[in-house]
Amino acid sequence: MEDRILTRKTSRRGRLRRRLLLPVVLVCAYAPPPAAAQVREVVTDGDTVGVDGRVLAGVSAAALRANPDEYAGARLRWTVRFLSLERAEPERIDFYEGEPFLLARAPDPGDGLVYIAVPQELLAAAEKLRPLQTLDVLVRVRTGRSALLRVPILDLFALY
Repeated sequence: MEDRILTRKTSRRGRLRRRLLLPVVLVCAYAPPPAAAQVREVVTDGDTVGVDGRVLAGVSAAALRANPDEYAGARLRWTVRFLSLERAEPERIDFYEGEPFLLARAPDPGDGLVYIAVPQELLAAAEKLRPLQTLDVLVRVRTGRSALLRVPILDLFALY
């Protein structure tokens, strides 16, 4: 049987957002011979990363910058230090114009800054944050290395 990989590119600004690996075997019971197909890779638009939707731990901002494609779409639980709430200017091509984001320090002090895009449903909570406040966040990696400043850009899912 010949292996076929079925993919559909669903990206934002030309990048593949997620990969959902799903071993599925389809068998047709027609005689003779039976036909079989295996889906080896499925690309989706959903928020699931991996079959179990697991959250990665122990990933540093330096690792994201070093391997941005490997971590694209991964979910992370991080502790960051909030610096400010900003709005994206038109020059920031990794954001939508006017999109709110948190400027924060990465978990490891030597890792520098990270940008965390804030969805509208969490904007009210983000506006109440104080500078230098420590936050536990659940994020998804939008890109491990931004085009302009080479820092990770993350999408905020939850503030703890």
